[in-house]
Amino acid sequence: MKVIIHDLGEGITFSAGKPDKDSVVVHANNQYSPCRGCFKCWLKNAGFCIMKDSLQHIGACIGQSDPLIIISRCCYGGYSSPVKAILDRAIGSSLPLFTWRGGQTHHISRYPRRKLLRVYFYGECTKFEQETAKEIVERNRLNLDYEKVEMIFLENIEQLQEAGLCTF
Repeated sequence: MKVIIHDLGEGITFSAGKPDKDSVVVHANNQYSPCRGCFKCWLKNAGFCIMKDSLQHIGACIGQSDPLIIISRCCYGGYSSPVKAILDRAIGSSLPLFTWRGGQTHHISRYPRRKLLRVYFYGECTKFEQETAKEIVERNRLNLDYEKVEMIFLENIEQLQEAGLCTF
């Protein structure tokens, strides 16, 4: 299953990585509750959030996604806050146990290893912000247990359309 998480707004049609019946598109629009850190998705509900909103199943959704495609405005070397809120709610895709991966301690994935995490950052950002974003995404790759990451930095949102990723 392919999952696309984006903060591009309503009315976006994706062309590269076209959504189909095996795809889920998650619009990061802040119309959901933030993670409250209760850990019930880890301990009681096996990957499912107890909050009954549009992100209740996001942990399972991300845990089964291959590829996971994230499109986010680059904000101080990281994801936009709405995209980050979605990723925070996906903590249930891992177990509350630890393993050694990539020379670091990480949570054990609740799901089998997936192949590709692809991240598109758009908007102006400095070289330092790009390096910070690369570190964050690499750690997300390790935490979410993906084999490979592809990152692309675009200067503006129009380049997403020029690259054939989506239409507005």
